[in-house]
Amino acid sequence: MFERASIRVNPRTPVRVEIGRPGQPTALGVVSNISDHGACVVTDGEFPIGESLVLHLVFSPELQPFQAAGRVIWIRPSGEAPGAQRYGLQWAHRTGPQHARLRELISAEL
Repeated sequence: MFERASIRVNPRTPVRVEIGRPGQPTALGVVSNISDHGACVVTDGEFPIGESLVLHLVFSPELQPFQAAGRVIWIRPSGEAPGAQRYGLQWAHRTGPQHARLRELISAEL
């Protein structure tokens, strides 16, 4: 059986995400689940496996968006919205103060 490297959290409130790539329009989406290793994001943006992305995660309207870099590791049909896809993302950096802040934000969603 497949065992995850870390616990996935399904956010209690929607976590919005803006996904950017150089020279491309910003794609909007929502986080389906998140961990300190990566996230599953539902968006109508189109990204190939292996693509590096810059994400701005909005955990709460009261907080500044959190910027994180990730890489697409899988793609599946969403089933939630026409034309949307589910993307499995792996965080590019899993150490340092930025990642510590991400872990804090995720823990607040528990």
